[in-house]
Amino acid sequence: MGHASTSLAQMLNMKVVMSVPSAYIMTPEEASAYFKQRTETCWAVRLGLQGDAKGNILQLLSKKFALKVIRYYFQSDVEEMCDLDEMSLSVIQEIGNITSGAYCNSLASMTGLFIDISTPTHSKNIEADVGLNERKDDDNPLLIINNSFFIGDEEVTSDFLFMPDDETIVKVLTKLKEYYGFTH
Repeated sequence: MGHASTSLAQMLNMKVVMSVPSAYIMTPEEASAYFKQRTETCWAVRLGLQGDAKGNILQLLSKKFALKVIRYYFQSDVEEMCDLDEMSLSVIQEIGNITSGAYCNSLASMTGLFIDISTPTHSKNIEADVGLNERKDDDNPLLIINNSFFIGDEEVTSDFLFMPDDETIVKVLTKLKEYYGFTH
């Protein structure tokens, strides 16, 4: 995730520091409850996984994060998400593209898998994008990584939701066990 921080700093041409991320493995039902508690989340950027990995990544940006970046990037005083124009929305998608791309590059390095991502899309309907309503009875785990970035002197948050298909999760876990030397 450090690569994501560096990439974001380059995009904004300013110092961006990231704290140590927190990772959670949850069932879809647990993830649904988690997202309902994340009231500051306002925007989701979705990317498809391609290559050796199939599935999706959803990056959830806090309102504070999205507006901070847009204010800095465009030197504007935008206060609400409803005030964003198409260029601003494009910047939000690019944030997701850069940070999710860095995440996938790191995962690919650790696993030796070729992981490519699709063009980012955005959404405000997180539960529909994740498909949590349809997956309530599904026991397949989801990986959620919570990040805090410090842009200037302000802390902003973002969540990554890694949603691989069944075959990909087996590949990733097998490769990570090899990478870290686990035998079981």
